[in-house]
Amino acid sequence: MTRPRLRSAVLVVAFTMASALISGVPPAQATPAEWTPDPAQYGVGERINQPIVMSDGTVLRGNVYYPTEPATGEPAPGPFPVVLTQTPYGKDKGANDPSPGATGMGKNAYLIERGYIQAIVDVRGTGASEGAWSFLQPVEANDSVQVISWAANLPHSSGAVGLIGQSYSALNQLMAAHAVGPNSPLKAILPIVPGDDLYRDVLGTGGVPNSLLAAEYLAVNLPQSYLNALQSALFGYVQGQSMDNLLQVLIEHGATLGVLPIGDLLIGGPDAYDSTYWAARRPHDVLADIVANQVPAMIIGGWHDAFQRGTPLLYSGLQNAWSGRPTSAPMSPDQPVTSRYQLVQGPWFHSTVAVEGVHPYLNVSELALRWFDHWLKGRPTGITDTTTPLHSYDLGADRWIDATSYPFRGATPTRFYLGAGRSGTIASSNDGTLTGTPPQAGGTDTVVWSNVPHTCTPSTTQFVLLGADQTPGSPLNLTPNPCVTDARPVQLGPDAATYTSPPMTTATTIAGPIAAHIYATANTFDTQWVVRVDDVAPDGTSKPLTRGGLLGSLRALDESRTWRTADGTPTLPYHPYTAASAQSMLPGTLTPYDIEVFPTMATIKPGHRIRVTIGTDDAPALQPTITQTLQLIGGVYQIHRSPVAASYVELPLADPAALSPTCTDQTTCPVE
Repeated sequence: MTRPRLRSAVLVVAFTMASALISGVPPAQATPAEWTPDPAQYGVGERINQPIVMSDGTVLRGNVYYPTEPATGEPAPGPFPVVLTQTPYGKDKGANDPSPGATGMGKNAYLIERGYIQAIVDVRGTGASEGAWSFLQPVEANDSVQVISWAANLPHSSGAVGLIGQSYSALNQLMAAHAVGPNSPLKAILPIVPGDDLYRDVLGTGGVPNSLLAAEYLAVNLPQSYLNALQSALFGYVQGQSMDNLLQVLIEHGATLGVLPIGDLLIGGPDAYDSTYWAARRPHDVLADIVANQVPAMIIGGWHDAFQRGTPLLYSGLQNAWSGRPTSAPMSPDQPVTSRYQLVQGPWFHSTVAVEGVHPYLNVSELALRWFDHWLKGRPTGITDTTTPLHSYDLGADRWIDATSYPFRGATPTRFYLGAGRSGTIASSNDGTLTGTPPQAGGTDTVVWSNVPHTCTPSTTQFVLLGADQTPGSPLNLTPNPCVTDARPVQLGPDAATYTSPPMTTATTIAGPIAAHIYATANTFDTQWVVRVDDVAPDGTSKPLTRGGLLGSLRALDESRTWRTADGTPTLPYHPYTAASAQSMLPGTLTPYDIEVFPTMATIKPGHRIRVTIGTDDAPALQPTITQTLQLIGGVYQIHRSPVAASYVELPLADPAALSPTCTDQTTCPVE
């Protein structure tokens, strides 16, 4: 069966809006009004290495690309809104790429040709900009306010500014929207794969550092920053400028060796915990300010993205702030929502989400044009006509769901107990059952702690940010990556126990946050837990859906931010992960652990099974510090499953029919 495709000709909307953002078209009964992107009208001119002087005298530099008259090449009179990207990866990156918007951070000829000025600025201490860089440092938000003002006053600017960019360039959009204050020239943002909480999302999952990601990030980007500075200086020299500032910039860039606290993440210093360093860089804490400043946001996230956990929480936090509720609370199923804050949560990985032509469901440039035409030009594109601003891809059914609230309305937290006996699909030496029936007798399963790196795991692919794309229908998905399509190799060792449900008799959708509640004893002073959830096909393939982790000594819960069911069961456990919250452990003591498992949306088809793997190892994606390792070495754990110590996983389950799809009739959906 062919699947829905997004085409420029069907980026239509009217009152069922969001379907056109991503997949399918509005149902036949929708209003016939349509939006189609304007044709290209202008050429593209450029001004390179434009100086922007900050209040402390630091000079940032940016490239400006502007519409030109095709016949003469002269600047078009405008006025035009400005779309701004702030990046640490080099303002010239992707500048000569012929595909528009190829990286989500580079020059986007598609927008410029349709009446936008684009500015791309190296953030402080990177590329050609002066100063010292620290990852998402607080001063960068203050810089953003000044850069936005500069952009609003560019020649031929209308004074309206929008922000766009991917990853880091998405994170700093959120911090900028918090810092600008009311009545700013900033009128809208479009963050592509941003995070909600850098520590919990990627760099300290479960209290265990992701030092692999931190090291990879610096190894890839620091050399590029120096090259960008040299390139910009040479360009300026060719244009008759002095190279006097080159040495200064290179020396300042040397300070970037400390932009991430890798030493602490490896050894176990203060910033291996959720410290003031991470708090100063936490987008979730500024969501109320973004709403107060009246800055709309269209967020693009992914179920396989490194920020898989965070983007749904950004959505719920912004919607809560708009309705006057605490940003960290779960949304009420029936609370009012606004189309000013939307989320497109797709099936993609971090590195390829914004690459034009890669995904059959998403064209970032067209989505950006539609969003910015509404907010920056005041045009009736219909993008805010939706009453369901949460647009989520169902990984198991190859369909899009339009929703209002997160957690998803219609998904009921459902308890699955870990049971004894063979499940019928042996995946490990500890192969048990997963049922809705509480255990009637006592029993334990043994797992040992291991830190042997798994070279081929879903999380390694996901969190090194360079994983092969597995989006259905993607041109990059020519050879399926076994690391993200079958988790059975990870389930075979003594460091894992699997629990598998009976085959589903009807289709069932897992939708939203997941929590595991594990009772266990151990022979060590600390424990490490990794919980994985898979979709097991009739042929035994165990397709990974999601995972989560926890360092046992950091098991304390912050009750003010933990999501619970009416009977008190945690559905999204929130751990402080601070040094002060650490709890000592005594070998042999029966201890409960509430483990946050990252959210997903996937329909389990009839005949398929749900598998939960309780393990102890997710190296190299999670690498305990030296201090943590000393407490973990030699660990042997007993997972308990008895009437008084029943271990279980809480899965949010929904009838697929209860979730509203955008387009299900294959006779009317557009196909290729």
